[in-house]
Amino acid sequence: MTTSSNRHGARRVGATASALAAALSAAILFGAVPLVHAAPAAPLPPGPAAAHRGVSGAARHVYYPSVDRIVCEVNKERAKRRQAALLISNPVSEAARRHARDMARMGRLTQVGSDGRDLRARLSDANVYSSHVLEYLFQGYDHDGYFADMATDPEPGNEFYKSLMSPDTVAIGLGYEDRYWDVVLVGKHRRLVTRPPSCGSA
Repeated sequence: MTTSSNRHGARRVGATASALAAALSAAILFGAVPLVHAAPAAPLPPGPAAAHRGVSGAARHVYYPSVDRIVCEVNKERAKRRQAALLISNPVSEAARRHARDMARMGRLTQVGSDGRDLRARLSDANVYSSHVLEYLFQGYDHDGYFADMATDPEPGNEFYKSLMSPDTVAIGLGYEDRYWDVVLVGKHRRLVTRPPSCGSA
C-alpha cells in the first residue's frame, strides 16, 4: 500500500481559507487496497443536517454535505470528458461516515480507526469488493459548493480531480463529521450496490 500527500488540495484550500473559512489540513490517497473480511458494524444514526439549540434556545443549523449535489457537479465535469456518470454507493458512504466520525472524535486525519482497523476492514464491513479503491481524507470544508469547486478543478496538480475523472472510478462514498471528510472511490464489481445521484430537473 502506498500513501502520498495531495499537495494540490492542501495548497489550494490553504490559499482560500481566510476568504472561505474552510481550510484543508491534509489529504491521503490509497490505491488498489486489498480487502479483508471483518464482522459487520451496527447501523448508523441519521447523518443529514439538523437543528440544535444552544444555551440561548435559538436553533443552530449543523452542516452535513449533500453527496447528491456534489456528485451532480462532478458528473457535469465527467460529461465534458465523455465519461459515464459517477454513481453513489450508500454502503460505501456509511463506512466513510463511520470513519469520519471516528476521526472527529480523535481530532486528526488518519487512515486507521481508533479500533486499529483500516480501509480494507471498513469496506469489508460494507460488503464492498473492488480492485480499484481510492480513499481521500480532508479536513476543513463546510459547504457543498466549496468542496465541489475543489473536486472539479482541473489544475494539473489536483490528484483528487484526476481520480474522480478516471474511467476506472464508477462510484463514490462520502462521509463527514465536524469538518472531517472521508471520500472513497471504487471501481466496478458485480456486487457493488449503487444508485444514481438526484440532480433535480434539468
